[in-house]
Amino acid sequence: MVRRTKEDALTTRSALLDAAERLFSERGVSNTSMNQVAEAAGVTRGAIYHHFQNKLDLIDALMERVRLPVDEMRDELAQTYQGDPVSHLRARCLHIVGQVHDDPHTQALVNILLHKCEYVDDALPIHLRHLGGRNACIAECVLLADKGKEQGLIDEKYDSKSVVLGLFSLVDGIMYNWLLDQSYFDLMQAANQAIDTYLAGLKPRGA
Repeated sequence: MVRRTKEDALTTRSALLDAAERLFSERGVSNTSMNQVAEAAGVTRGAIYHHFQNKLDLIDALMERVRLPVDEMRDELAQTYQGDPVSHLRARCLHIVGQVHDDPHTQALVNILLHKCEYVDDALPIHLRHLGGRNACIAECVLLADKGKEQGLIDEKYDSKSVVLGLFSLVDGIMYNWLLDQSYFDLMQAANQAIDTYLAGLKPRGA
């Protein structure tokens, strides 16, 4: 009986996350209420507040749902590309792009964060949460860029943080435009070409 109740709770929680993901993608975060999410999931108002205090909680849970595959990817790539920091940077970027392309939950979340989340008032904590995750990722990649400079794979004249910010801006821009119109261009082809061109430009002259 206890096991069945736990399973029911997990089913309800999953339904609420799916409904929030769908409504946030369609209407935006500010234009979607907790009651609307509950109604779309087919549960009561009390049920949604049993699982989530507010929309920030929902966004956090949506992020957590895609974080595990990302964390696993990070560990795997660190092993695969040990000793080759530039290839590691490239693989991390392409993996994220690939996940946005292939995984519906990741695609929906990135679309919400880039297109459907107005970072004002009650949505400001979502912005801060997003920044925290982004800044942690930047810090990890700056260390890879530093190693690339030490190994002569990246010209020493380039600031490592600026290198990573430029790379992230490139990747974010490609994903942003693809999510506006997925039929306009091939995401993976564009990402591969753009990232390879960018990284090639960082090599020391004559390398």
